[in-house]
Amino acid sequence: MSRDSVVLGPPSRPLHRFPDCKLTPAQPLHRGHSTGNGPWWFASSGGGRFDLTPPRGTCYLAYDELTAIRETVGAALAIAGVISDAFASDRQLSTLAVPHDHRLADTCADTAADFGLTRELVSMTPYAVPQDWAAAFEALFAGIRYQTRFTTGPNPNAVGLFGPAGEAVTWPIDPSPEPFTVAARRNGFTVASPPRSVRIVPPPVS
Repeated sequence: MSRDSVVLGPPSRPLHRFPDCKLTPAQPLHRGHSTGNGPWWFASSGGGRFDLTPPRGTCYLAYDELTAIRETVGAALAIAGVISDAFASDRQLSTLAVPHDHRLADTCADTAADFGLTRELVSMTPYAVPQDWAAAFEALFAGIRYQTRFTTGPNPNAVGLFGPAGEAVTWPIDPSPEPFTVAARRNGFTVASPPRSVRIVPPPVS
């Protein structure tokens, strides 16, 4: 196997002693979401990195709003460096807190590597292998702590919480979520509309 090959596969070792950490209601969390949906959405469609299969789901949240913005926009922001006005206008940024303590699998702990885990967990595509890890963690933990794909840095910056698929309507929400456009611009992002027309200028004739 070459060093360029993907190493990470599904969990192959018992995870009962996997390193853990606690998420408490004192920890502020941030989530970008559609204005038509509540923030506590537990996804099970398979489109998210750590989605579980129905009837269980995963809710993705960030420790800071900068990470939340980057994860909401994803690859489009990484490639273009600009957030579409149409995309931003349909979204908002909520500041949240869990209603009770959660015990999380800490994928950023030094000893996580002892269980066969690598950083490919948060960068590899497609998501089949990360979803296998999420399913294994879900049997033992209430969620996972990790480092996101689109934000660099040495520290964990996000959590994926496990719960019943769909919206947790009884969990406390942000009474005044911020328009995504305002939050993005405050954090230094450009939010712009595409040009209505493009003028093509022919090259000069020699």
